[in-house]
Amino acid sequence: MPRRKLVSTLHQLAEPTYRDFASRLIPGETRLLGVRLPALRRLAREYAAGNWQQLLASPPPPDASFEEILLRAMLPAYAPELALRERLRYLQQEQPNFNNWSLCDSACASCRFVANHREDVFRWLEPFLHSEQEFTARFGVVMLNNYYAADPVWAAMVIAALREVPQTAYYAAMAVAWCACTLLTSRIDLRDDIGQELLTPGYLPEHTRKLLLRKLRESQKKWSNDKIY
Repeated sequence: MPRRKLVSTLHQLAEPTYRDFASRLIPGETRLLGVRLPALRRLAREYAAGNWQQLLASPPPPDASFEEILLRAMLPAYAPELALRERLRYLQQEQPNFNNWSLCDSACASCRFVANHREDVFRWLEPFLHSEQEFTARFGVVMLNNYYAADPVWAAMVIAALREVPQTAYYAAMAVAWCACTLLTSRIDLRDDIGQELLTPGYLPEHTRKLLLRKLRESQKKWSNDKIY
C-alpha cells in the first residue's frame, strides 16, 4: 500500500472551501486538506480491507495531513477479522498523534467494536484516563462517553473513573464535563442517586464542575435550580 497513492487520493477528495470552514473549528490545526469525514471513512474502510498494516509500520511523516493521521487511526478500528488485542495495540500506537479535539473525537467515534468488548476495553482505557497528557486523557474520557456512559450497567464505574482523571487542561476537562452530562441526562434515576455526586462541589475539580453545569444548561433538560447549582 504505497503512501503516495493514499496522499494523492486525499488531495483528490479535498475541498478547499470545506478546509477553510473546518480549520476555524480546530484551533492551531494547519494540516487540513478539507476531506469531509464521510468520504474519509469510506476511504479508510477501503484501505482496511487490504494490507493496511504496511502503512502503520512507521510513524506518520512530518508532512502528514490531518486526514492522513485520522485515517491511520481508523484502520485498526475498521479492519475486518482483527483480534481485539491487535486493534488496541495499533490504536495505542496511533493515539499520541491526536493533538487536537477533532482527531481525538473522530478516532473514538470509529471504535464501534468496543460495544462487543466493553470489559476488556474498559481495563485498557485506565492508563489513558490517568494520563497527564491533555489529549491522551481526553481520548480515554471520550471513549467512556461514547460507549459506556449511557448504559446504566456501567454508570457507577464511569462516575468513579471521572473522579480519577487528573488532567485539568481545557479539552480534557471538557470531555469529563461532557461525559458527566451524558450520565446525568441519559438515565432519570441517576439524578437522585449516585449521579448527584457529579454535581457536588469537590467531587470534580471546580472548573470542571462549572463546565458540567454549562453542558447541562445547553442540553435543554428541565433541571430545577436546586439540582444544578
